[in-house]
Amino acid sequence: MISLRIPEDHLLELDRLVGLDGMRNRSDVIRLAIRDFLTDSHQVSGDTVQVNLGPDLSARIEDFCKLHGEKPDAVLRSAARGHIRRIMLEDDQVGNLIEARMDELRRRGDDESNAM
Repeated sequence: MISLRIPEDHLLELDRLVGLDGMRNRSDVIRLAIRDFLTDSHQVSGDTVQVNLGPDLSARIEDFCKLHGEKPDAVLRSAARGHIRRIMLEDDQVGNLIEARMDELRRRGDDESNAM
């Protein structure tokens, strides 16, 4: 037996799942979640990645797809591409700023050594 603290919003989600797929109580839900986590639910397999979006985001994507006539996999691929592109650009910008600052410090050091 293990004791742990769970935020109230997570408990509400657990309670919502009780009764689904034969889960009789919170313990059944938690056991299933742990089993899924420990197997392959977070593994990258070929060109498929399995991700639990949660009920909130799942509903929003479903509504978005209905409104715009898009498929969920296309929306998620586009979001992943955009996220990766943004992070890589941010990384490049940070790298460029660091490099520019280091060049400035080197020039300043060279100027000070030449002044003596």
